[in-house]
Order: sequence, then structure tokens, then C-alpha cells
Amino acid sequence: MDSYEIKANAKINLFLKICGKLPNGYHKLFMVMQEIDICDDVTVNIDQDRPAEIAVICDGMDNTDPKKNLCYKAADRFYARYHKKLVNEKTKYRIVFPYTEIVLTKRIPSQAGMGGGSSDAAAVLMTLQEHFGDPFSEEELNEIAVNIGADVPFFLYGRTAFCEGVGEVVTPIEGFGKWPMLIVKPAEGVSTPRSFAEADKLSIEGFDRKLYEDLIVSLCQAGNDLDKADEIIRSNRYLFVNDLQTPGIEEVPVIRDIIDMLDAEDSSLSLMTGSGSAVFGLFRTEDLAKKAMEHISADPRFASCSFYLTNMI
Repeated sequence: MDSYEIKANAKINLFLKICGKLPNGYHKLFMVMQEIDICDDVTVNIDQDRPAEIAVICDGMDNTDPKKNLCYKAADRFYARYHKKLVNEKTKYRIVFPYTEIVLTKRIPSQAGMGGGSSDAAAVLMTLQEHFGDPFSEEELNEIAVNIGADVPFFLYGRTAFCEGVGEVVTPIEGFGKWPMLIVKPAEGVSTPRSFAEADKLSIEGFDRKLYEDLIVSLCQAGNDLDKADEIIRSNRYLFVNDLQTPGIEEVPVIRDIIDMLDAEDSSLSLMTGSGSAVFGLFRTEDLAKKAMEHISADPRFASCSFYLTNMI
């Protein structure tokens, strides 16, 4: 049996702009995703001597149908595409996929907009790609990934990247420095379909791509000079928006309260990530982030929230 152990990191969205709709009805997005050092542990055990099966084991999710887990979908679609590839190449071999056991230790909160399931799925895809000797090109693996979930392609690259289309067009970029941050996750989740539907009803401002590209270049140049980066962010905060945040607040009003509290604690940027409901605050120092957690967690309004001190990676 071959065993692989992988760290699957969470992400935040530094901004998320809806730029229209694609012909298939999906929303056209422009965003920057950033990996952070909260992670799930993913173990993939592959045993060619056992009957073909994909098994997903996840602590705390015993009542969830494993076939609905994105890791199951990742393995299933990898094997289906691999078999089709061999048939098309008229190879004399016919793949009978091996017993594949995926064991998840979850730390990334669910229904948070932090990409936990997508990161896990990407970890499975990259593991199978390695195990079978890189049968797919980068483009082919990306095609498999986007058919599992819109955030999965990003995690094939990780770190920091522009993500466009529905998320499948990924352009890695230089990082922004190891910003300390506080993430506050309300107990309630936000409905992603509802958020997009409600966002369609809002008057969203026009999108200036070059403005965002120039902004990101300036942040990359600031690097680990967080004081300089703080000045850039504060003078351009109107650009750091998440077009799903307003619908998220309508569904989970405490999101607004969290953002206000993070702002009051002098965060450089406070924003809901993805489709929510987690909110992050960027701080110039770890001490500022810790003090913010102490103050916000002591407020009775946030008694049911979860708190995470973390960093960009």
C-alpha cells in the first residue's frame, strides 16, 4: 500500500468582483485568492491489492454521504478521466482503479468561504497525479478540477493568484507578505446560490481591471513592509470589496457587526471571504491581532463565533 500525507490550506479572498455572466449562466468573477496557514490534513492510501473502492473517512461527518464529499468526486473523476485517456490513446492497458482511502482531519471551518472542501479535493487530485506518474497536463488537470468545484483550480497552484472566469483561470502572482490576521466565523453559514442571486439584484459598480492589477502590483512590491502595505490598502479600501458581502450580511447580520468590530480594532482591511460567512481582519502585527481577538471574543454578541489567529503563507 502507498500512503501520502498532505496539508490542505485554507484561503481568503482579498477581493471578489462580479463582472457579469457567462453564456452558461455562471457568474464571471475577478478576484485574488490567498492561502493562509490554517489547514486540513489529508491522507490518501492507495492499495492495488484490494477491490476497487473509494472510501472517505472524516471525523465529525459520520452522517454525511461520502459520495457527496469533494474528495470522493476528485478521485472518481480523476479515475474516469484517466480511463478515458488510456482508451483514447489505444493503450493495451485498461485501468481498474485501486482501493483508494481518503482520511480527512478537518480544521478549516465549513460554510466559511475559506475553501476547505476545495483544498482537500485539490490535494487528492495532486496526489493521484503524482502516484500515476503525471498522466495529465496542467490544462487537463485544471479541467478536472473546475468540474469538481470553482475554487479547486486555485488550490492546484496555491499561495497567491488572480482567479477569473468561474475560478478556473488562475494566474499565480508574487505574495503580499506574511500578514497576521484574525478570522471570525459565525455559527451560521451563508447560502452561496442565494448570495449570487441577491447580488444580481444589486447595482454593482463598473469594473476597472487595470486599476486592480496596478493595486496588486503595488502590494507585491511592498512585500513584508506591512506599514507601507497598510498605507496602500487604506488609501484604496474602496477597491477591496466582496460583491457577495451585502447578501451575506442580509442573511447573517452578525457579519456586519464583526466587520465593524475589526475596523474598530484598527485592522488594515476587514472583509467577508468568498461567499461567507467567515470574516477576516488584516493586522500589521500579531499583537494587534491577538488584542482584537481578546476584545471581540469577550463581546456577548459573538459568543457563538469561532476565532482563528493565522497568517498568510
